[in-house]
Amino acid sequence: MRNNSTWALSALSPISWPPNAWNVPLTLLAIVGAVAVLYISLIGYLLSAAIFGAIDLKHATQISADQQLIAQCFVYAALGLYLLFVVPALAKKPLRELGFQAPGRRDIAIALAGTIAMTLAVDLSGSAIAALSHRHDTETAVALMQQMKTPLERYAFFATACILAPLIEELAFRVFLFNALTRYVSVIAATIVSGILFGLVHSTSIPQLLTLSIPLALGGMVLAFVYTATRCYWANVITHGLFNTVSVVALFVFHAK
Repeated sequence: MRNNSTWALSALSPISWPPNAWNVPLTLLAIVGAVAVLYISLIGYLLSAAIFGAIDLKHATQISADQQLIAQCFVYAALGLYLLFVVPALAKKPLRELGFQAPGRRDIAIALAGTIAMTLAVDLSGSAIAALSHRHDTETAVALMQQMKTPLERYAFFATACILAPLIEELAFRVFLFNALTRYVSVIAATIVSGILFGLVHSTSIPQLLTLSIPLALGGMVLAFVYTATRCYWANVITHGLFNTVSVVALFVFHAK
């Protein structure tokens, strides 16, 4: 690992960065751009669907579950394309050096161990918080999942939750955010911050900041550890995807809450 006058290595960082990598103003601008992509793609889809009669914008709160799922896929795809273009330019490294290489046996083993650790961290902390707060809030994705009635809708949701969502969220939170943070702070600090933000974006109300954000923040920290240990994006996708699969199967097959 290079560490000389032309390369910057933060304390406990798993990777060395060129001195012009993750320029702060440009990285912040990229984050704003990512948020803009989310909203613009969502609005674009809703307007297009309204034009073709798939939805009625006058009753936007009553959009069907299948249209919500299609909109989510559209937004994920737009964000993924944006990040694939922006992240290498900010990191000053090709995607391969950011983890887009085939996982080895060690990577897969760590990913499987990460799945167990993430499941335990999220479920145990969630159960403890629910017992103490006497609240059991439902994540937006889970609420959407419960509206899926036909086999086709359930297969589509499974593909979105267990494949597409991990692909995009790991690109956003580990390859982008976590790496950007490690350019300036230690891995431990980057793990905590990226984990907290991961938990926050999955909540839609103040009570959920306690019941959902904390457990998922711990899950996000496990994912950061997996990325640190493997430097393999696909290992993270495996961990995240298997964790989501366990949740989907628990709801659809075992009717877990």
